[in-house]
Amino acid sequence: MVTPAHRAAPTAPVRPLPRGAAEVAAWYRNHLGWTVHVVDAGVHLVLTAGLVAFEVPAHQAPAVLARLTGLGAAGPALRTGTDRVAFLCDVNDAVFTQADMPVGIRHLRAPTSLPLPSPRPSYAWFVAPDPDHRWLPSATAVLHAVRGAVAAAARAVAHQEVPVHRLWQVRARK
Repeated sequence: MVTPAHRAAPTAPVRPLPRGAAEVAAWYRNHLGWTVHVVDAGVHLVLTAGLVAFEVPAHQAPAVLARLTGLGAAGPALRTGTDRVAFLCDVNDAVFTQADMPVGIRHLRAPTSLPLPSPRPSYAWFVAPDPDHRWLPSATAVLHAVRGAVAAAARAVAHQEVPVHRLWQVRARK
C-alpha cells in the first residue's frame, strides 16, 4: 500500500546518509533491505529477481509520478543521469520483456545495477525512499503509469502537429 510518505526529493534520501561508501551501503542494506555493492568507491543497487526498474526520459518522469501518486503507488525513483529516471518496483511475479515497453522506455532487471546517491554527486533521488515504508510499488502499476504518461504525451504531440484552425480540413479528409 502506497502512502504520501513518498515524495519528490531533488537531492537525497529522507534520512541523511553516512559519508563513506561502506557506511552508505550499510545504510541501504539495514534501512531498506536492498542488495547493494560498493564498486569503485560508489554504492550500486543490484536489481534482483524481485526488484526491477523502468527507466524513462526525465521529461516524462513528473507525469509518471503524478499517475503513480493518483494510483496510490508512488515509490522510489532514481535519477540515472541528466536525462533519465528509473522507477524502482517489485516484480510480484509479473513477467515483462523489453518488447513490452513503450518506445524510449527501458526495462532494467537482473543483473543490472544502478549507482545510488553516495560519494558520487551526479546521482540523486527523484523520489526518495522512505525507510519507514520499505515496500516498493508493483511493476504492473508502474508500467501502467508509464504507458499512460507516454500515451498522454503522444496525444499532446499529435494535437500540436495540426493547428487548431486546420483541424476541420484533417477531419474532412478522413
